[in-house]
Amino acid sequence: MGRSLFPFPELRKGQDAMLDDCRTAFAAGEHLLAHAPTGLGKTAAALTAAVEVARERGLLVVALTSRQTQHAIFVETLKRIHERHPLKIVDVISKQDMCPRDDLDESRYGVFQAVCTALVRNNDCRYHAGYSPEFLPQVFDSPLSAASLKALCHEEVQCPHRVALEAAQECDVLVCDYNYLFTPWSEVVWERLQRPLEEVVLIVDEAHNLPDRIRFAASPTLSLQRVREAQREAGRTLRAQLSILERLVENLTGHEGEKEIDGGSVSRMLDAALKQKLTDLEGFVRLLERSAQRRLQRGKVARMGDVADFLHHWRFLKEGSDLRLAHGGDKPWQRKLSLRLLDPASISAPVFHAVHGSVLMSGTLKPHGFYRDLLGLDAERSRKATYSSPFPPENRLLLCVDDVSTLYRNRGDPLYRKLAASLTAVAQATPGNVAAFFPSYALRDDVANRLGDHGKTLLLEERGASPAKRTALLDRLQQRDALLLAVMGGIFGEGVDYPNNLLSTVAVVGVPVPPPSIEQKKLEEYFERKFGDGKGRQYAQTFPALNRVLQAAGRCIRSETDRGVILLYDNRLGHRPYRRFLPRYMRHCTSSAVPALVRGFNAPRKANLPS
Repeated sequence: MGRSLFPFPELRKGQDAMLDDCRTAFAAGEHLLAHAPTGLGKTAAALTAAVEVARERGLLVVALTSRQTQHAIFVETLKRIHERHPLKIVDVISKQDMCPRDDLDESRYGVFQAVCTALVRNNDCRYHAGYSPEFLPQVFDSPLSAASLKALCHEEVQCPHRVALEAAQECDVLVCDYNYLFTPWSEVVWERLQRPLEEVVLIVDEAHNLPDRIRFAASPTLSLQRVREAQREAGRTLRAQLSILERLVENLTGHEGEKEIDGGSVSRMLDAALKQKLTDLEGFVRLLERSAQRRLQRGKVARMGDVADFLHHWRFLKEGSDLRLAHGGDKPWQRKLSLRLLDPASISAPVFHAVHGSVLMSGTLKPHGFYRDLLGLDAERSRKATYSSPFPPENRLLLCVDDVSTLYRNRGDPLYRKLAASLTAVAQATPGNVAAFFPSYALRDDVANRLGDHGKTLLLEERGASPAKRTALLDRLQQRDALLLAVMGGIFGEGVDYPNNLLSTVAVVGVPVPPPSIEQKKLEEYFERKFGDGKGRQYAQTFPALNRVLQAAGRCIRSETDRGVILLYDNRLGHRPYRRFLPRYMRHCTSSAVPALVRGFNAPRKANLPS
């Protein structure tokens, strides 16, 4: 077939092997788990192979990303491929982020959904009402990012999200979020697209995020406060039925902390109580949905719809692969019922079974068996591949700091002061930006409060910061005189690229092992029952924590010309079960030795002079 569609003049080292492996997987209907480090060019390899195979066989390429910031890389690569072979490309993100209405910009997600639904039903949104099929050819004139499509639709008075979904019915490549395939409601989207999964070649970017994203999307909560808000919306009959649910939630959450409850028993109790009001649980949910719909049609927020959605999940999620919890608290919003999906394969396995073939790729996709098991990939259709880093080893210094442990029993003022002193000295020894990633905001703040005079501008990741605030923080890093303190697993620890050697030193403090909880205990027990061989703890705790460490560490070296220092502050990372997944060139040292080693690495390199 040659490399006629490859979008760059040359293939990088290792990229040629990945391109061939992706071609083989797509053509043979396999699932390729590709551990491909940053800088290899995995996006170009996977997209080229997918487009080539899809073009030959009349298939649809679907590329999934975990964050909107990663869409741009896919779209820019597709633009280059488009220059060699014209493609119909659709990039779609959430409806809210694509909405051109200025009056809904800052709305909370639930409020936006309610208002949007009401506007559409009443034909009061000029963008949705203005849709015309004759507009679609403009979408395909040249590959458009979601932001560019939004701008075009704003000018043409079209709903960007509606246009994107209509265009997706005839596109060659669809770029979208995980949610479009791996949620309980994704079937609705695919029915609208009229493209069977059997005709899809699938690329999953940053696939290490997929199991947790699936679990989160299928794990709703219902607070006592939300039930009371729904009561205030309801008419007399429905209010009386909601009062039964309110008393049940009050009784179940009348305790401290959290406890497991029997979902079937709760459903039967609620059903029996509702029958005294001449309905049952199924009829109650339908009545909530109809009442919520009427409120939405009048342009009002409908909390009854939230209650109905929760009860729908509660009734229909498969027993045995989920956990039902009751949470106590002093405030109505703290007292709640929650549903926790334990097994992401209950949602992902049918998708991977149906698609023609897939490539799951990430720079931290080890061990491969962990992800294959967790996502329910067919063993006979799956294979793994590991590609070496293209970066020169002399450009990085990787140190494991052995005299530090952030285990809970070790935490306290001495540890916080030790970490603060070392990070202060590291910042002083580093020309340029330093980023330190912690397992929690609490530990981050305990250390931040004890920092000395490090000579840099201190930047703190803000929990739940808006995109505008995140962009402002990244812009501030461009001055290259900052110390950024953030958390592993957050946007700055995984979802943000740092081009042009923006980070000179990255410190990863601790191992983000989740604290003990009923959910963690049940998750471990579930995986042990399903997979055996001591995999319960590995799958519930060890491997997810390791991948967050590796993701944060990977923020430092982003290109072949970058140089940087990576510091791992926790002696657990130097021993089993973590050590075998870390690079062999990792060196060990004490916290007191770190500043001199950093200074030495950053010292000007002497030119080779003639003798």
